[in-house]
Amino acid sequence: MDTDGEFSDAGSDGDHLSDDECYEHCSEEEDDHDRDGDDEHEAAAAAAANVVLTEPEIIQRLFQEVDATAELLSVPADWALALLVHYRWDPLRLQEEWFADQDRVRGAVGLGDAAAGLVAGGGDDTTMACPICTEVKPAEEMASAGCAHYYCHDCWSAYVAAALYGGHCLALRCPGASCSRAVLRGMAEHFAGGDADAYARALARAYIEARRRWLKPCTSPGCGCVIEVSHPDGGGGSDLACRCGNAFCWRCGGAPHRPASCAAVARWAVEADAASADWILLHTKPCPACRRRIEAAPGGCNRMMCAPPCNHVFCWGCLAPLPTVGSAPILHHGRCGRDPDADADEWTATEEEVRAEKALGRFLYYQDMWMEYHRRRRDAEAKLWDVVEHKMPRASLPAMREYLDAVAAAWEQVAEGWRVLGNACAHGQSLREAADPARRELFEYQRGEAGKALDRLRSRAMEKKLVPERLLALGVELANMTRLTRQCVENFARAVEEGTPVPRAAGGSVQ
Repeated sequence: MDTDGEFSDAGSDGDHLSDDECYEHCSEEEDDHDRDGDDEHEAAAAAAANVVLTEPEIIQRLFQEVDATAELLSVPADWALALLVHYRWDPLRLQEEWFADQDRVRGAVGLGDAAAGLVAGGGDDTTMACPICTEVKPAEEMASAGCAHYYCHDCWSAYVAAALYGGHCLALRCPGASCSRAVLRGMAEHFAGGDADAYARALARAYIEARRRWLKPCTSPGCGCVIEVSHPDGGGGSDLACRCGNAFCWRCGGAPHRPASCAAVARWAVEADAASADWILLHTKPCPACRRRIEAAPGGCNRMMCAPPCNHVFCWGCLAPLPTVGSAPILHHGRCGRDPDADADEWTATEEEVRAEKALGRFLYYQDMWMEYHRRRRDAEAKLWDVVEHKMPRASLPAMREYLDAVAAAWEQVAEGWRVLGNACAHGQSLREAADPARRELFEYQRGEAGKALDRLRSRAMEKKLVPERLLALGVELANMTRLTRQCVENFARAVEEGTPVPRAAGGSVQ
């Protein structure tokens, strides 16, 4: 095997399963844990059931609910919209309170006794004074929300525009100080003019906010799509993919990190900052003159000169100043100022440096592991791209095309498996601080078994000695191995998410 095999997973030293033993072990798991297999299919179905909705589709859906509510309550559509907005798109609560006391609900929402929206001032030659701008205008240029308060069209336009800008256009009421009559959608859109689309966008935002348990906005700037999740409790996983190509965790809004929890990922980010500080402490020293941190070049000598404007010259070993002749420093430093007879640990590392070295080592264990998994994932994605873009178009035999389909599915699973194991490193890092070391020991064993399964699938997908007569059989074998590996990785991911153990192989041991 190539260099991938040189990376030793913790827990993989010890009893290794052959391919036949792997099939036997996985088959036993499949027979003994049918419920786990059903859960896997349910999780896959839940992920597939997630629906990506654009803003126009959201608006269409909310107006379908408005029409259904209007028909049920026997009220105009604008009334139904005002009622749903007031009850935060909770139709069951609205129906319960509406049929219990319609008058109270209408009063709370500001609907009044009649289904009135925009009411013009009249078509006669009479004039009216606008209470806002105090200008006298023809009655036909005055309007009310169905109450007794009439205002000119210019003031209504400014009032609605300010509400749209302020973000409270959905709860707009009559400008009268003592009036609670609601300004309905038809009237608001009429006076919004060119900003009518802004009212629809405000409706969409309110609808998404009210349904935020099921609707998750895409985190990509400018996308505007929303993903409707089938399992708001996270049963189908928290990683989502939008049609724009963006993938994210709907719980924390960050990059997908299943199976690690959002809390574990957040802690790992904090520990990464602390590790950076520890690395600086261990690999740099402060200039004795200006205290700026300096890193020595590998293989360099002990003579150091600080950057301008300091230009202090000192010994890297003991930080003692070096004498200079004129403006040129003396290049030879015969004896370091440190006592060579002193205990090495006493003068090479302070207590803080010892702590930093231990903490950095603990962090880099899983950090280096994550980097290796990331490299393997990229390698598998490159192999998948090569199969799909180069080998499949040149395949002429049907048997070869079916075999390459199985190879592509295998590489796709290998890439996904390394992604899962890489994300799980954050969980492993969090277990280092756990009081129960057995949990980390079990995690290492499960991670090692999943890694070995992926290595076996990778080796089988790279098989080059192909006999044309056996292509169909090889494709079936590879497809079965891909399925078993997928189950193994999914069992590992579920164990990390739920904290439940994955069944061990007979005779297996944690190293």
